[in-house]
Amino acid sequence: MYLARVALVILIVSGLSCTYFTREPRNPPKIDGVPIPDEQRRLYVQNFRNNSYGMGVQTLLTELVRSEVDSRGRFLQTREKSLAAYRLYGEVVHYQLVGNLLDQGGQSISREMLIVVRLELQKAGGQKILLEREEIPVRIIYSDQVGFRESESQAQARLLRIMAIRISEEIERAWYFSIAGKIDP
Repeated sequence: MYLARVALVILIVSGLSCTYFTREPRNPPKIDGVPIPDEQRRLYVQNFRNNSYGMGVQTLLTELVRSEVDSRGRFLQTREKSLAAYRLYGEVVHYQLVGNLLDQGGQSISREMLIVVRLELQKAGGQKILLEREEIPVRIIYSDQVGFRESESQAQARLLRIMAIRISEEIERAWYFSIAGKIDP
């Protein structure tokens, strides 16, 4: 029994160390087998602006985008705008929460939440990188009464996580295409 525990601990530690050593920046993305230099991978994420009625959504969205970019490992984020090769700007242009499904008494059973974010990716000199979509919409339906129940704040967090993933995918494709001239690595 003792040997089984020791073997399990060794297996877990070796698995974690392998995961650690294959993470960025040691394993950068490649173009035709040649790693992309770190200077071309530096990204500055500007705080997102809010031009909608959703109070505070831009703050959480900015943090989620930064977290998602870090976890994906394509870019090396910097807090200094002058050190970045690329800059990401975003603005929440639409945020809406509406009742979707009503019961016989006219009470809302489920609701719909929609957010639209406008993006701009620039090189350090100010040249815009062509994005596939400059405005990204995300729509979810949630309920606090039927099915998978979640509160409005939980639904909003889920909505913004989905948006952060879509933003990361969009800027990665545009960035890679601008460097390699190919759509996907």
